[in-house]
Order: sequence, then C-alpha cells, then structure tokens
Amino acid sequence: MTDRPDNTRVNIYGREYSIRGEGDPAYILEIAHFLDMRMRQMTENVTMTSTAKVAILASLNIIDELFSKTGQLEETEDSHQMFLNKLAGKIEKVLEETESLSRHEKKGVSGDSPNISTPGAGIFQKQIQDGSDSRG
Repeated sequence: MTDRPDNTRVNIYGREYSIRGEGDPAYILEIAHFLDMRMRQMTENVTMTSTAKVAILASLNIIDELFSKTGQLEETEDSHQMFLNKLAGKIEKVLEETESLSRHEKKGVSGDSPNISTPGAGIFQKQIQDGSDSRG
C-alpha cells in the first residue's frame, strides 16, 4: 500500500481549486478559508478586477504579519535566554557557596577549629586555644 497525497477541494475568492497534499484536509481547508477571507478584505474598500493582484496584495500582507510575528518571537526568545543565563549564574553562585560551606563544615567536624569571623571572637578563641585565663 502506497501513501499518496489526497486531493482537497477548496474555494478561494470564488474559484474552486484542487489542492494535493499530505496534510490533514481540514487544515488545508482552514488555510484556504483564511486566504479567501484576506482576499475579500482587500477588496472591501477598493475595487480590483484582477484576481492575481488581489492574491498578491493579500499574500504580501500575510507575509508582512508573518515576518512581524517572527521578529517578535525572536525578541521574546532572546529576552528569555538572557533571563535564563542570569538565573543559571545565580544558581551556579549558590551551588558554589553551598559547596564552600559544606567543605568548611567537614573541616569543623574533623577536629579543626572553625574559622570564627565574629568581631571580638578572636580574643576568646585565642585564650581557649592557649589555655590562658586573663582573670588571673
């Protein structure tokens, strides 16, 4: 059994066409209906006798919209990528800080004196390590 494209009959701007394609016939009808509507919109306020001119103008308008939407999508993707890059940088920083804290905790558990950075704590730590008592 061979897969061969089906013919879908569509009506665009008063003419019937047979469209051969492998796509879903309902989708092909939807696209044809869209083009038909756009061509009719082109002639609402202006009288044009040439179907080809109407089709070209409608096509140009559709392509303009496509290009505009594509540009907007690219800008959105760029914006999202910048946000993701910033977020990844923040995550990386948090992971590095977590690893650093984990290493310091392991040193403290192994018997090493913890590095206390509280102002004034160095005096007490020195006295405890020396075994000296300043009270006399």
